[in-house]
Amino acid sequence: MAEALIFHYRAQDTFLCKANPLTKVVAVIAICVLILSLSLSGLLLVSAALLVTTFAQHLPLRSYKRELKYFAFLLLLILITEYMATQSHQQAASAFLRFVCIILCGLLIADSTSPDDLARSLGSLLDGIPFIRGWEVASAIELTLSILPMIFDAALQVVTARKARLERRRNPLASLTSLISAIFSLLLDKTEDLSLALEARLFDPVRPRQRLPYTIADLKLAILLLILLLLASML
Repeated sequence: MAEALIFHYRAQDTFLCKANPLTKVVAVIAICVLILSLSLSGLLLVSAALLVTTFAQHLPLRSYKRELKYFAFLLLLILITEYMATQSHQQAASAFLRFVCIILCGLLIADSTSPDDLARSLGSLLDGIPFIRGWEVASAIELTLSILPMIFDAALQVVTARKARLERRRNPLASLTSLISAIFSLLLDKTEDLSLALEARLFDPVRPRQRLPYTIADLKLAILLLILLLLASML
C-alpha cells in the first residue's frame, strides 16, 4: 500500500469530507482568529476538540511522522523562545497550543477537501464580487494546492531512491545541495506532466463549474463550531 503523505486529500466517507469546502474554510478562519484571544483553558478545549476531530477523520499520523518531526521542532522552539521572552509558563503554553491548533486545522482541511471542490465553491462565491474574476482566482488556488503536495512526493521519491542506492556523502553541504537539486529537478518534471495533463483536458481557468450544494453536514458543523467557540470564550 502506498505511504500516506501529509497535506494530501484522501476521499473518505467521513463527516468533514461531506461538508462543503466553504464551510470548512470559514470554520478554520474562525478558529484561527479566535485562538489569538483565548485563555489557556479555552485553548486546551479547542486543541482537545481538534484532536478528537483528527481521530474521527482517521488521519494517518504514523505515516506523517517524517513531516511531523519538522513541526515538532518548531513547537519546541516556540515553547522555549516564548518562555525565555516572557518568563511565563502560561504564555509559553498558550503560544504552543495556538500553533498546535493551526497545524491541526491545516491537516484536517487538507485531508478532507479536494482542491477541485474548493475551487468550485470559491469560484461561485468570488464570481459574484464586482471587479474580481472569481473562477480564475479559484483555479489559481486549485493549482497551487495541487502543486504543494508534489513537493512532499518529490522529496520522498528522491530520499527513497538515494537510500536504495546506499548513497553516502561525507560533505554535508554537498549532500544538501545535491538533494535540493534532485528534488527541484523532479518537481519540474512533475509540474510539466501536470501542465500537459491540463492541456489534454482543455482546462480553462475562467470556465464556470457546477456549484457544490450545502448539506445537513454543513449545518451540523456550523452548530458544533459555534458551541465550541462559545464555550472556549467563556473559559
